[in-house]
Amino acid sequence: MAEITEDELTRSHRGASRAVQLLVTVSLALVALAFAGIGLPLPASLLVPSLYGTLWIVVLFFGLGAVALRRTRSNAARLQDIAGLRGPAGLLASLRKTTLLIALLGGAIAALGFVLYSGWRDELDMLKAGVVAVAVLLYGYPRRESWRRVVEASQQPGGLVGNSAAKGTTE
Repeated sequence: MAEITEDELTRSHRGASRAVQLLVTVSLALVALAFAGIGLPLPASLLVPSLYGTLWIVVLFFGLGAVALRRTRSNAARLQDIAGLRGPAGLLASLRKTTLLIALLGGAIAALGFVLYSGWRDELDMLKAGVVAVAVLLYGYPRRESWRRVVEASQQPGGLVGNSAAKGTTE
């Protein structure tokens, strides 16, 4: 890879990994706050049983949506098209954006878990949502070597589609 691409790779990866690390820390802090008994003051009129179920359904959709989003945006043919149109910098931008979107979904799951805890004062709600949030964040955690292999494969004659080593490694 060219030197400029290596610098871009390092910069993009560092930013994406720091965002994921920050959100893992926030998720764990929210779990700790819940077990310490600290929650948000929510009005009683908001705490209806249907809201409780709805929030859990949203957590489920965010978790499954993160998996679907990553698989869709990490498709080899899609990444090869991006590399062909925008070059290595565009490919790295796409990988970074995908990581950040998944991280936001993980952070939203943790926030919803804290709302669930604050409303119904069950620490296990926050613990369950925190586990899901951290799992989503770790699933979307960027691995620099995988990003490097994807960028290198996109610059080869066969590209990502013809390079079996790059398939499934677009973290």
